[in-house]
Amino acid sequence: MNAHNLTLNSQRGKPFNGVFRITGRVAHFDELGEPYVRLRLSCSQGDRVGVVWLNRTELPDTIGHLSLVSVHGELRSQSDPWVRIDQIDMADRDTLTAIDVLRSLPRSYCPQPGSFDELVRSVNALNSEHLKTFIRLVLERRDRIEPFLRFPASERYHHNHPGGLLVHSLEVANNVVQMIELNEPTMPLLQKETGFVAGLLHDIGKIYSFDALGRRSTQSQLVEHDALTLELCAAGLAWLDRHDNQTAITLRHLWTCASPGARYGYQPMMTLARYLRDADGQSAMADNQRQAFRYSSKRGFRRQGQNRYWQPETDHLLPMDKSNDL
Repeated sequence: MNAHNLTLNSQRGKPFNGVFRITGRVAHFDELGEPYVRLRLSCSQGDRVGVVWLNRTELPDTIGHLSLVSVHGELRSQSDPWVRIDQIDMADRDTLTAIDVLRSLPRSYCPQPGSFDELVRSVNALNSEHLKTFIRLVLERRDRIEPFLRFPASERYHHNHPGGLLVHSLEVANNVVQMIELNEPTMPLLQKETGFVAGLLHDIGKIYSFDALGRRSTQSQLVEHDALTLELCAAGLAWLDRHDNQTAITLRHLWTCASPGARYGYQPMMTLARYLRDADGQSAMADNQRQAFRYSSKRGFRRQGQNRYWQPETDHLLPMDKSNDL
C-alpha cells in the first residue's frame, strides 16, 4: 500500500469485520495532512493492512504488540487491498472463544508455513472440545505465540533452526498417533487425541529455554525444560481438571514419566507414555542423522555434536542375478 497515495474519503468498499493480532504499527500523514496509523492485522490465514484515521476513529491506548483486537470497517482497493478501520476494540475472552482455535496466531510469524498450517489444521480436527480449549489456554497468549512459532528445538543439535520447535513438536505428535494406530488400533479416540496433544506440547517449556537465535537462557541452565512445560500448562490443566479430570491426569502422567529414568519418580503405567518417549527420541535422532550427512553424499561414519552416526555404503552392490533361485 502506498502510504502517500491514501486519503480518508477514497472510494467506498465492502464491509469488513474480524478478529486479529496487531503485529505492526506505523504513524503517517496522508496527502491532505490528516494523521493516520497503519496497522498490520494478522491471523492464521495471513496479514491485512488496516488504516485508522485518528481524527475520526479512536485507537485504544492499550493496543500493543500482539494485542487481540476486534475490527470493523471497509475493505478498500487502490494499488493494494487495505482496510479502512471505523472501529477497533480490544477483544475480550468471549470474542476469542467464538473463533476457531488458533485462528488468532499470526501465520506470518512462523518461518515454517507448512508446519504452521498443519498445526492449525490438526488442532481444529480434534474431536475433543476440551482438548481444543486446553490448547487455546496454553498457546493463545501474547508471551507464547512468537517463541512457539519461531524458536528452535535445541541449541546445537536436533531441529536447531528457526521454527524447529514447532516442526519437532508436530513430528512427535504425529508419530505418537502412528504408533497407536499400528499397535493399538482400537484405542479410544479421546486417548489417541490426548497422546497427540501430549506430543504437541511436550517441549513447550523450551520457549523459556532459548531465544530466537537458539541461545540458551539463564533459566535453561538452572531449570529443566520439562518442569517449565508443567508450569506453562498449569492454567490449562487446572481448567481441564474441572471439565475432564481423567484427561488432565493422563497429560500429567505422560509428561512426568515418559523419559528414561522417570525423572519424577513414577514409572510409565500406560502405553501412551512409551509412545511419547519413543516418538520424541526418534524425531530428535532422525534430524540429527540428517544433519550429520547433509553436507556430504559419502556414507560411513559422521559426527553430530557428541553423537556418531553411520550409514552403510552402497557402491559395493552388484546388479541382481535374476536367474538365482529364491
